Amino acid sequence: MANLIPVKNLYTYERLERIETPKGRTYRRGEETPVYSVTNILDKTKDKTTLDAWVARVGAEEAERIKNNAAHVGTAMHFVIERFLEGTALPPAEDWLQLRGYEMGHRLINQHFDSLEEVWGSEVPLYYPGKYAGTTDLVGVFRGKPSIVDFKQSLKPKRYEWITDYFHQLAAYAMAHDILHGTDINFGVVLIAVQDGSTQEFTTTGRDFERQKKEWMDRVEKFLTKLSET
Repeated sequence: MANLIPVKNLYTYERLERIETPKGRTYRRGEETPVYSVTNILDKTKDKTTLDAWVARVGAEEAERIKNNAAHVGTAMHFVIERFLEGTALPPAEDWLQLRGYEMGHRLINQHFDSLEEVWGSEVPLYYPGKYAGTTDLVGVFRGKPSIVDFKQSLKPKRYEWITDYFHQLAAYAMAHDILHGTDINFGVVLIAVQDGSTQEFTTTGRDFERQKKEWMDRVEKFLTKLSET
């Protein structure tokens, strides 16, 4: 991989201690007070009307099966990308869902990684003091811009207006990286492998990204307010 995409260790990414609690996953840096994960905050503050309607339509058991299969495929897809960025060999797939994830990971690499010009870190732990923490898929330079990059898999193609949570996730990690490492990341990228064989690339920058950063912090404050009331 090093021959294809330069790896530049510009920043020291500190490991975070992960702590599971009855109210969700938290992370702690050193002796600081633990903060809740980005994914936990997203889940607790999202509108689940459409999701609830889908579960009611297909049934709870089928919904759980689809969810678990998608998670298995997504884990395999991310594993492919991590191994590619590390330059290490990929073990044989153990089942058909894992094999599907492998193919989807390679598809994202083949169709989009020629736009990835530098890798600063993969599976990067990030922490916004007193607010939230989590792990972003990739930090680097994409299409000439310092970027937060996230990899997703989907059963069907997405539309821009459907993926607000993805943009808020990018905003969360961009803001955390900026405050920890003195950067000014104003470009977010979502790369999606769709199970129909296609891929999608969505980006956010400028005023849109600044708005999404504000919306994200509003969600954090809403989450913390609810938490203090329980």
